[in-house]
Order: sequence, then C-alpha cells, then structure tokens
Amino acid sequence: MSDQLKLGKYSVGMGDRFTRQTQAQLRACLTAAERGVEVIPVWNKSHREHQIMGSEPADVRAVADAAVKALGWTKPYHVDADHVGLKTVDRFLPHCDFFTIDVADFIGERAGAGAIKGFVEQHVELNGRIAIAGSPHPFQTTREEMERIAGKYLLAVGEAGKAYRHIAAAKGAGSFITEISMDEADAPQTPVELAIILAAIADEGIPIQTIAPRFAGRFNKGVDYIGGLAQFERKFIDNLHVIMFAVQRYGLPANLKLSIHSGSDKFSLIPSCAVCWRNTMRAST
Repeated sequence: MSDQLKLGKYSVGMGDRFTRQTQAQLRACLTAAERGVEVIPVWNKSHREHQIMGSEPADVRAVADAAVKALGWTKPYHVDADHVGLKTVDRFLPHCDFFTIDVADFIGERAGAGAIKGFVEQHVELNGRIAIAGSPHPFQTTREEMERIAGKYLLAVGEAGKAYRHIAAAKGAGSFITEISMDEADAPQTPVELAIILAAIADEGIPIQTIAPRFAGRFNKGVDYIGGLAQFERKFIDNLHVIMFAVQRYGLPANLKLSIHSGSDKFSLIPSCAVCWRNTMRAST
C-alpha cells in the first residue's frame, strides 16, 4: 500500500449534519492526541442526509478544512462520501477522499449460476473446515452453504466493484480510502458469510481498508446499543479473526478495519470493543 492513501490505526466517523459541530468534534481528537492517542477524524454525510438538509458535499469539505486550519490540526483527516453507490457518488467525487460504498440494497439479489459455480470452485479453501489462526473455534461450511452465501452476496460485491472502479477512474487509484458497508442489511452476517464476502471483494480487486457488516442488536442513532453485550463480543471477536485470515490469505490491505456504523452514543460498546481487540491480538501472537 505504499502508493495508497492509508487510513490511520484509529479513526472515528463524525457526522456534523448542520455543519455546526466540526470544531468541537476536532477538539475531541486534539484532546486524545494530548493524551497520547492519535485518532483520525473522518467527517461523513450521506447522499440521503444531504437531500434532507439541502446541503452539498462541498459544504462538508469546507467546514472540515476550516476547522483544521482554525485549530491547527496537523495530522491526517478525511471527508467521507457516506453510504453512496454508483448512482449517487458523482456529486461527492471532487470533495471526498473517503468513500463508503453501500451495497445493502443488492444483498439477496441472486448472482448468476456461472458466477456462483466459478467462485465456489476457485475458493476450495472455504469449503469444509476453516481453521483460522487464533480463533477460539473453527468454522464449518459445505459446498451447498457456500453456493447459498455466494448467491446472496456476489452480486452485491460486484456492484461495489463497479462503484470502486468508477471512483478510481475519476480520482486515480490510491488517492482515496474505500469502505464497503453492509450494515443496513436485513440480517447480520455470520463469520462464514464475512469470509466469503471478503474473498469476493479481493476477487474484485477492491483495496478496502474498512468493512462495516451488520451486527446483531439495534444501532439507532442518539441512544445506546440495544442488545446482548456477550453476543456482540463473540461476533466481534469472530469477525476480527476472519479479517486477519482474509488479509493473510487474499492480500487485502494489512490495515483492514472492522467498522461499527451508527456508533453515536453507543457508550456500552466502547469497553467491549477494546477488550475484544486486545484479546484477539493476544490470541493471534
């Protein structure tokens, strides 16, 4: 990734819907830096939110640049075209260096029989027992399950590939950060589904640096997480192991992150995520 714009180790998505909170949000990053932790701000606003607010992507870029200048922020920062697709991305191209490609609407649209057969035959490593280093338990699949999952997700990943290549043609490959979002799907993805999704993303040649799957529970904005913390932690750890497996097996970017969307006010999840990350890193060494 030497020529690739790279997202820092710790980053946080910030939604300033009324363009009034940007400096206050950046001050939080400055406070973290003063305490020895570099947290990279990523200001985001979706196509839908721009429509509701009557704003433009240029507005987000302008207030972000102004806040950075006013507060003397010298570290990286990004502006995210949040939850975009091929039909909505063009208005964001001049102003953003981070693109969250949302393919949730395509999940469940069945891929062609030839594409499914080709994927299953190409990825025999995902058929049967999948032993992932450091994981507390192996994952088990069958050819039939692989075909079902591939049929559910391959078309969606293909749409992400179209959007990524469209952005790259306009901005230049390596000049932006790519995230793929599936968090607005109807049901959470299992670890096996995530492994197949990541293999398909690698096949598409998308250098994703973050992926946002759907987790169990409720992630409504403005309130804390609604759901079982123990269940969330188990899935979070499983997903981290799957990501490390996919990075090693498929050559995805080494800094690939697991992203939690609608994270505002999810205070109960912050310590859980920290514990899960530490335990996963310990198990993998």
